[in-house]
This record gives sequence, structure tokens and C-alpha cells, in this order.
Amino acid sequence: MKMKKKTKFIIAGVVGLAVAGGGVFAVQSAHQEPQYSLYTVKTADALQLKGKVEPVKKQLYFLDTTKGTIKNVPVANGQEVSVGTPLLEYQNATAENEMVTQQHAVNKSSLDASQAEANVAAGERQVQTATNQVNATQQKIAQAKDQEEKAALNEQLKQQQVELQTATDQLSQSRFAVQGAYEDIQSAKDVLAGQQQQASATISAEMDGIAAVDEKGEASPEVPVITVSSKSKQIKGIVTEYDLDKLVPGQVVQVATVGDNRKAEGKIKSVAATAIAANSDSNNVAAYEFIVEGDFPWSDDLSTIITLKQNQLLLPDAAVKQKGNKQYVYKYVDGKAKQAEIQTQEAGGRKVVQSGLKANDRIIENPDGDIADGTEVQVSDND
Repeated sequence: MKMKKKTKFIIAGVVGLAVAGGGVFAVQSAHQEPQYSLYTVKTADALQLKGKVEPVKKQLYFLDTTKGTIKNVPVANGQEVSVGTPLLEYQNATAENEMVTQQHAVNKSSLDASQAEANVAAGERQVQTATNQVNATQQKIAQAKDQEEKAALNEQLKQQQVELQTATDQLSQSRFAVQGAYEDIQSAKDVLAGQQQQASATISAEMDGIAAVDEKGEASPEVPVITVSSKSKQIKGIVTEYDLDKLVPGQVVQVATVGDNRKAEGKIKSVAATAIAANSDSNNVAAYEFIVEGDFPWSDDLSTIITLKQNQLLLPDAAVKQKGNKQYVYKYVDGKAKQAEIQTQEAGGRKVVQSGLKANDRIIENPDGDIADGTEVQVSDND
């Protein structure tokens, strides 16, 4: 009898364990992790790009050896200049020597002109004398009664007329010589004026701004002697091909200096249509320059961070399902999955919402084949 009781007890214990095991399984089943996770639709993080401060306009003045050597730089480093302010004064020794020779040419042309004028005056007197002689002989012929006398006078008249014609021709030549002499004077003076400009040339500012002087430029045409920069500044930034589509002229941005975090608002003025030349660190990624305009009272070449807020709604790839040529996601509404058709566009390797969703909509991030429109689902936040 005792043996039987012991056996029942063992069997009961086994059954108890089985019941207890079932209870544990039931508890574990009741605490299973949710199968789906939620994603809250939100705008993309602000885009931050590097930039540098530069003047809106800049004019560089290099050594021009054709003008000679720089004799004087009449502006100081940091001086404010305006249009017409003398910046560089050149001296050309070769042109100065040529100018002396050319001055002699001008003087000689002037003497030639004076001599030509004297020849004209002498020619005019000679023509007048010959004319008077012709007139006097003609009167004698008219008064002569003797035929022999008339014949002699006619021969004399012919000779005088030849002399008059010769004198007239010489006078015309003398007058042409005067005209040529004065043309030579003017030509010589023009050459002299050009040499005078070359001998002492002054280069003046073509814009208002602040002058920066670099003495190294006085001996090297590779370095600007004077750089005139406008007071107004702009920011020149760099954007890669992945973010190029996010920049639009007129877009408002925030600019902050890297060192002391001074901030100012600006607008994108322009975006380059062609990429800048690649360098060894570019990894074959195309980069483009863009300009930000605004009130930036900062030093040239100061590094900045340009921040662009983005209004694009981004989605994880796994949340988007495809059915034919349509796309859809599952919104999470009151504990159920609600199918919603959407349209997206690929941009920089990301899915950007074009229609069908708005900011703060909650969608199922990892839908599978078991989920359908109206399915009750357990979810966990994954934001």
C-alpha cells in the first residue's frame, strides 16, 4: 500500500510540473516583444556646408614690366580708396631716353616747317615780281607802234611767262612742303606724348574699396602689388553633387563663423552650373561653388558654417512597399495598420516624400507579408 501511494505522488508531481510549465509558457507568450516598429515621418536634418568670407568684388594690380619699374606706391596697406585714387607709379628709363631723342625729332621738324614757310614767302615774292614783269611787258606791247619792237616785246613776254610759271610751280611745292612739315611735327609730337606716358605712368583704382599692399609684388609679376577689395562681403561655399539639388537661389540660410560663432542670416545668390576642378582628395565626387549674400562684417578668408533647413520628408526604404507601379506604406492608427498610397522621389540615395504623408505621421517601419489594411498590430517606437 505504501508503494502505491508513493507512485501516485510522483505522478501528481509530474502532472504538476507539466501544469506549471504550461503556466510559464503562457506567461512568456503574454510578454512577447511587438513584431512591428513605428517610424515618425519628419523633415531631414539641417544641411551644414563649409564656406569662406570673401569680398563681393576684388581688383588685382600686378607688376607690368612693359611700363618699366615701380617708382612709388602712394597708398598704405588697409587704406580706403575710391575710383581714381593713384595706386602705382611707374618709371621707364628706356622710354625716357627715347623721349630725349624724340624731342630732337620734334625740334628738327619745327625747323623744317619754319624753313618751308620762309620758302613760301620767298616764292610768293618771286611770283609777284614775275607777274609784275609780265603785266608791264603786256602794257608796252599794247603801246608799241613799231612791229619790230612788238616782236621783241613778245619774245620777252614769252620768257617772262615761263619764269612766272616756274615761280608758281615752285611756290606750290613750297606750300606742300609746309603742310608736310607740320604733319611731321604732329607725328613727332604724338610719338613723344606716347613716350612721355610710358616714361611716367600712373595706375589708378577702378573701384571703391580697401587696398592691401604686398611689397613682394614689386619684384614679381606673380604676386599682386595691390589688391582692392570691396567693403561688402559674401560667403563662397562648396556643395557636393549629393546635396546640390537642395540649394535654390533665394533660399534663406544661417551663417556662423567657425572661431567665435558670430551669426548672420543670408540668402543663396547663385549656384555654379559646372563642377570645380577635382583634386587628389575629392574621391571623384563632383563639387560645386555657391555664393551666399548678406551683411557679413567679417574679415576675408574667415571660415564659416552655412546651415540650410530642409523641408524634405524622408522615409526608410523598408517602410515603402511596391504594388505594380504604385507605392504605399502602412500608417499606424488606433492600433491598426492603415494602407496609404504615396509618391516618392530618390534624392541622394534617400526616399523623399512627394505626396501621401505629412510631418509627424506614424508609419510601420518594417511591414511584412502578414500585415494588411486594417490589421491589428502591436508596435514599438523606433525613433
